[in-house]
Amino acid sequence: MKKMLYLVIVPFVLFLIQHIAFSEELPHGDPDNLKQALAAHGYNDAVVQYNLRISVPEMHGHGQADLWATLIKHAGDEPLPTILVSTAYRRELMITTALTLFPRGYNILAFDLRGTGSSEDLWHSYNIIEHADTAYVIDQWIPKHPWSDGKVGMIGASYMGSMQLLASGHIEVDDNGEPVHLKALFPFVTMADPYKDIAMHGGNLNLEFIPLWILSTDLLALFPSSLWLGGENVGMDGTWEDPDTHVLKEAGKNWMDTLKSLQYNISWFNDPENILDNEFYDQKSPMIYWPIKNENGHNSIGDNRTIPKNLPVFLVGGWYDIFTRGTLNNYQYGLSAHDVEDKAMMIGPWYHLDGSVGLGVSGLMPTTNAIPARWFDWKIKGIEDPFMVDFPVLLYVMGEKKWRAEKSWPLPESRLEEKTFYLSKQKASHDWRDWFSHFNRKNNYRLVEETCTRDLKGDHPILHHNPKMTHGILSRSTARWMAGGISLLTQASRYLLNYNIDHTAFYEDERLDETGSLTFTSEKLKEDIEMTGPMTLTFYAKTTFDESVPDSWLVKLMKLFFSVTGNEVDEDDNNLDNLTLEKDVQWVVEVNDVYPAGRAKNITSGWLRATHRPWDDANEHEIDSQYTPFDPFYGKPDRTPKAIDDGELYRYIVEIWPTCNVFRKGHRIRVSISSSDFPHLLPVMVESDNTIVIDDTHPAALNFKTVNTDDEGVTWKWIEGEGKFDDVTDYVLSNE
Repeated sequence: MKKMLYLVIVPFVLFLIQHIAFSEELPHGDPDNLKQALAAHGYNDAVVQYNLRISVPEMHGHGQADLWATLIKHAGDEPLPTILVSTAYRRELMITTALTLFPRGYNILAFDLRGTGSSEDLWHSYNIIEHADTAYVIDQWIPKHPWSDGKVGMIGASYMGSMQLLASGHIEVDDNGEPVHLKALFPFVTMADPYKDIAMHGGNLNLEFIPLWILSTDLLALFPSSLWLGGENVGMDGTWEDPDTHVLKEAGKNWMDTLKSLQYNISWFNDPENILDNEFYDQKSPMIYWPIKNENGHNSIGDNRTIPKNLPVFLVGGWYDIFTRGTLNNYQYGLSAHDVEDKAMMIGPWYHLDGSVGLGVSGLMPTTNAIPARWFDWKIKGIEDPFMVDFPVLLYVMGEKKWRAEKSWPLPESRLEEKTFYLSKQKASHDWRDWFSHFNRKNNYRLVEETCTRDLKGDHPILHHNPKMTHGILSRSTARWMAGGISLLTQASRYLLNYNIDHTAFYEDERLDETGSLTFTSEKLKEDIEMTGPMTLTFYAKTTFDESVPDSWLVKLMKLFFSVTGNEVDEDDNNLDNLTLEKDVQWVVEVNDVYPAGRAKNITSGWLRATHRPWDDANEHEIDSQYTPFDPFYGKPDRTPKAIDDGELYRYIVEIWPTCNVFRKGHRIRVSISSSDFPHLLPVMVESDNTIVIDDTHPAALNFKTVNTDDEGVTWKWIEGEGKFDDVTDYVLSNE
């Protein structure tokens, strides 16, 4: 039994990445075969310590706990730098993302955060105790071992990426602010504000991603503990130690703690108090460690800790990622005190899962880790190599289908021009080639650069919200908020095989989902227009509610959902079900690129619940004078929302997430407005008619910034190549 565990489980889990990377059959049978295969790929001196105990002390109101780690170190006495993976997704799996850094002269350590994998205690997702535990491993545990030279780097995506930023707020620094042990970070797809990035989009409950994330994480933790395998020291000599009785009992206790964690974790979406932004989210946010602090005290929980300005950080994100907003804000605000040589960022056309590995960019993918290796060699080993200093920001320009190197993010004002398109009451031009032009003609209006008298005449557009007919399923929204799981086939085909099959995917054409929505479509563009950065849709609207709640399958599903998660449905109680039963409006805005034949490709989106509009104290129908769009610290309506009254006129500003897209000549720009985005957002189940008022005193406008071609070679440049997606790898690895 012992030999079978060694020959099957350990090689499969720890060295799966080699099987993928080199397309060779993983050896079975004699341990000598395993040694030979590993040696052939640079692992000839690997020593694997499978279950290592890390005892962390009592901190931040949490007791002492034993965490468990796996170490892959080089044999011999030479101390080397360590690459750390701090994970809630099981160290046995996630250590594989860093394995290809081992032959480059690094030891690899992965450990399970509290309450996950094999580790003790309850899982306190993103909480400060996790920040402190990770910092303890970096500053206290790793440096005390003879295999460590005291220098640590971190790599990982999503939770593991955000944890890098969170832990950096607690690490040791010297009198000059220089990190003592943590020398470099390489986070992929990171959030910044868990309330706005994860839980509540514009005040609307994220129903699709949060349950999926929590369920999958808890299911991973419920798999049998790795402590059952033993294996304190598995070196190339093949030694293996059975677990003792005490460890087996410990494994059983930790597994039971995982079950107890479920009640705490579902509070992300079943605790009525967490519908509003509060300390539950504050303590999970990298924002509390940004050098820019919120004057209103939003960052007070961070105790003036910051991400050290001398800690190098290379961020990776995606234009369709669930954390697009978070990645860009972490760069703009979280690294605002960094010197240009200590920060870099790459944003590709990725969702969450493919963005986690930089799909199509071989230098980012864990099968090579070539770009992280160059970053770590420079920042950890001290090999002078300022390869990203001149243009530290790399953006994939959608529509142009090329990478562009930039001097900064946001782009400099010299490159940007304010641009406005207006929503018109005229019907959009009919296009005989586009079936949508006919089927949505009643609700398809014009989007114009300048308004004339005809644009302001006629009936106001009315968006009818029927809870029995929601929007969102047949949309990119479904692919995006399922973390890109269903889009892996089309993404892999395009970026790995260079074969575009987007036209076969429902989420690459919004027309079925837009039918019944209000759509505002421009004429064919006479020249290319690039939209880069965030944008806003500003408009005035009044709402008439239906008093009855429809008896539909969706209402029954929502009641069942809240009942299962511990919330009894009672319309008279202040409970979560009131999110669906209260008089409110979901404003869902899409900006779509309409191709000549009619296909409408979603580029970016924004969401706003009417009660979470930035209302003004003096006049709740108007916008707060203290509000600036995209200010990450502005949180008044998310902490104190304000209801709307039936039939009264309110001004709304919907923040639309950042993008980078060239709308080509002959294409059209479309703004789509709907009142639901299911299953991404928990729908409002009260029927309503929502009138968009457009006249001389109530304009409706899409505001964005276009990008000019000035200062080429000074503030920006195209990345040269053969038009392949991996051109950016060649650029980064050859850049001097």
